[in-house]
Amino acid sequence: KAGENAMKKFDGLLLGCDMDGTLLDSRKQISAKNQEAIWYFVKNGGCFSLATGRAPRAIDIYRSLLPFNAPYTHLNGSLIMDSSQNIMWCAGMPQKTVELMDAALSKFSQLGCEIFEGEKIHVRRMSAVTEHHMRVLNLKYDMVSDCELPDTSGWCKINLTGPEPIMADVRQFLSRYENEFCIAASTPNFWEITAANVNKGSSLLKIADMLGIKRKNVLAIGDSSNDDPMLRVAGISFVPENAANSTKSLADVVVRDNNSHAVAAAIEWLDTNISE
Repeated sequence: KAGENAMKKFDGLLLGCDMDGTLLDSRKQISAKNQEAIWYFVKNGGCFSLATGRAPRAIDIYRSLLPFNAPYTHLNGSLIMDSSQNIMWCAGMPQKTVELMDAALSKFSQLGCEIFEGEKIHVRRMSAVTEHHMRVLNLKYDMVSDCELPDTSGWCKINLTGPEPIMADVRQFLSRYENEFCIAASTPNFWEITAANVNKGSSLLKIADMLGIKRKNVLAIGDSSNDDPMLRVAGISFVPENAANSTKSLADVVVRDNNSHAVAAAIEWLDTNISE
């Protein structure tokens, strides 16, 4: 039929979208306005890609609310899944991850440690923060000892978890490893560690390559330091008003905060400023 193959407004655009603090409001809900805007973006040719630090099972309650029309990432870009929830790529981590983990746990008795191996979650040491994380998100996990650790080549990410007052000291301690690992945070109680050069930015570009999308047409929206890499690589970067100033400094466009439909605001900006 005539017009079926006509260009749509957002054809060739890929939007990488963070969840916590960006897509989700402070009640951990996706507003109706954000949902409507995302579906509008996809209906008009856009590719929507979640870019979250969360584990796969931690987004199950949101799956029916969102269009999955492009590969998307979990665990800060270290795990790429397709629209049918099949694993497309897992970054793996170097053997030195065990040294880092053991050194940090020895130095800080209040730290917990979570290991993400594909869709599996192992807890090396329980902390109050990890217990809360697993309970609130209803995540299944198993406890592992040193001698039970699986091969690090199958790991995607580790989280070091602890009370906020010690986490600045933990980050300072981890600085000795920062040339070999990517270290970021999505909350004040986590340090999230992936292999070097594995982050939301590298994975978003990998997805763009899979889809044949030009780098200038890669868009990103996020609020935390673990979003910084994808904001840096995006052709247009959006940051909600609730973000820290260091992340806001990376924004091409600052939009409304996450309690005021930040993602909808970004798509409204695109709708106004992108020509068909």
